[in-house]
Amino acid sequence: MAPANTGQKDLRPEIPPDKNITIRCPRLGHQIYFAYCFRENSGLPCFKTIDCWYSHFRVDKYLKKKLTRDEFKKVFSPSTTPKMLSLMDLIEQAKQRKKQEP
Repeated sequence: MAPANTGQKDLRPEIPPDKNITIRCPRLGHQIYFAYCFRENSGLPCFKTIDCWYSHFRVDKYLKKKLTRDEFKKVFSPSTTPKMLSLMDLIEQAKQRKKQEP
């Protein structure tokens, strides 16, 4: 993720851009601003936030300051659960919620 150490100073800012700066979200397919990405995942950042915003500011450094170690790990560490099992679990959770609705 980080560029190779070339001895050059990283000139990217350490704070996110304001709402005047948007990027195209690869998941949603339209323009969004950083604040959305930061809270998209049930109050946590989208798992693609670092990839999407890396060229605009030092997003990894910013997120490590703003999130707890566990939150950062939860969002950005690769899942150990195979995707199919994860999907099956989500379907089961949705069924349980549906049963609880009046």
